[in-house]
This record gives sequence, C-alpha cells and structure tokens, in this order.
Amino acid sequence: MSTLVSQSENVSIEEQIDVQAAMITFHGSLKSEDYRAAMLANYDLCKQPQINNWLQNNIDAGLLSLEDQKWVSESLIPKAAQEVEKIAVVVSKDVFRKFAAKNILDKQKGKLNFQYFNSLEDAKAWLKA
Repeated sequence: MSTLVSQSENVSIEEQIDVQAAMITFHGSLKSEDYRAAMLANYDLCKQPQINNWLQNNIDAGLLSLEDQKWVSESLIPKAAQEVEKIAVVVSKDVFRKFAAKNILDKQKGKLNFQYFNSLEDAKAWLKA
C-alpha cells in the first residue's frame, strides 16, 4: 500500500507503508534545483516516525550532473543515513545513470546499509527482510 505525497511530470514521492519507506521515482531528467528539491522532499519524509527506509526508483531516470552526484554523496546521503535503516536503489536502464547511482553509493560503503536492484519487487523484498 502506498500514499502519494507529491507528484510532478518527472518525479513522484510516495510513502510505501508495506516497506516503511519514503519512495522517490524519477521519470526523465530534471533541472538541478528540481532534482535537489525532490531529493530533499524525500529526505523530509524519512523523518516521519513510521518511515525507516529510503527507496529510490531510477528505472526511467535521466542523466544526473556531476555536481548533483557530488551533492548527493557529500550532503544528502550523510543526513539520510541518520534517518533510515536501509537504502534500496532500483537502477536505471540507462548505463550512464546506472553508473552515476553506483558511483554515489559506492563512496558510502561501510557507512550505509544499501543495495542495488534491477526491479522494484526485489528492492521491496529486501526492505521487508
């Protein structure tokens, strides 16, 4: 079960009650300020007491700038790690976006409990475990 928190043309944020997750789903590319605002909105949802996990669906995500990759790695992830137990990322079909997601999270190895997945179903199963 999920509750839609916000939605725009290129991004949606939902509370995934069954896996106690704040879920952000990207559809295409966003301007840097829109991307960061969406990621911060998902982070804010993680502060709710019923949310223990971050679920990011990048299957249809567009490219991410190097500046935004650095911002996520250095600013957002350290804050999110204080709020959530697990981070699950469903990787993009786009090889460049897939590389960007792995590049961001690989820098956080040992600091976070995260996994990459090829499907949303597998990501949810891991979050439930």
